[in-house]
Amino acid sequence: MPTVQSNLLQLLNKEQKALLDRQSHQLTLSAGDCLFEKGDCANNIYLVNKGKVTLYRLMPNGEEKVFKVFLSCGLIAEMAIFMNPRVYPMSAHIDQHTSLTCYSYESLNCLFKSDGDLAMKVIGFMSNRVGQLMNSLDMLTQVNANQRLVMYFAEIYRKQKQHGNRFVLPNTKKVLATQLGITPETLSRLLYKLKFSGLITESGACITVPDFNCLCREVDLVPSIFERCH
Repeated sequence: MPTVQSNLLQLLNKEQKALLDRQSHQLTLSAGDCLFEKGDCANNIYLVNKGKVTLYRLMPNGEEKVFKVFLSCGLIAEMAIFMNPRVYPMSAHIDQHTSLTCYSYESLNCLFKSDGDLAMKVIGFMSNRVGQLMNSLDMLTQVNANQRLVMYFAEIYRKQKQHGNRFVLPNTKKVLATQLGITPETLSRLLYKLKFSGLITESGACITVPDFNCLCREVDLVPSIFERCH
C-alpha cells in the first residue's frame, strides 16, 4: 500500500525540502503570545520544532473552543494557504516556549508551480484531507456520543503502531471533547462508564481495551473498525 503522508512537507523530495528550508526562517515565541488571529492573511505555514501551540476559535457566546493542539513536528495552517480568500479560519496561541520554522506562501506557491508532479501530489493530499473532514462530519452527525468515542478510539488505534490492545490519546480531553462534539463533562461520564464496566482501563493518556469485541458490542458497532491495514 502507498505511504499515507501526514503533512504537506512530506510530499517533497530531499532537493525540494532543502530549497524550501533555505527560504524559511525561524521563529521563537513565549507562552501567551499570539501566532495569528482568525481573519489574518495566511502568509505562512508553521512547523513546530519544540513547544505547544493551540488552534482555537472564539464562539459567539465568548467561549474559546479548542480545535487542535500542535506539538513537536506538527504543521500548522497547511490548508489555509490554499483558501480563497487566503485567510486563517482560526486563531493560534502559544501555550509554552515554542520554536517554529516558518514557510512563506510565496516560496510554497513557487515550488508547487515549478513541478507539475508535485502539484498533483498536493491536490491529492488536499483531497484526502477533505475526505477525512467529511468522515469526521459523518461521525458527528450520524452516530451517538458513545459510538463517536469508540470510533475515535479505533481511529487512533489503527494509526498507532503499538503492540497489544492499547493506544495513547494524542490530545487533551478538552480537545477530544471538542472533536467529538460533546462537553468535557459528558466525555468524563462516558469514560467513567466504560471503565466501570471493565471495557477499558486508563493510565494517564494510555487507554487499554481488554476485548475489542465486547467494547464494540456495548455501543453497537462492528469490531472490524479496530482492524489495522497490513
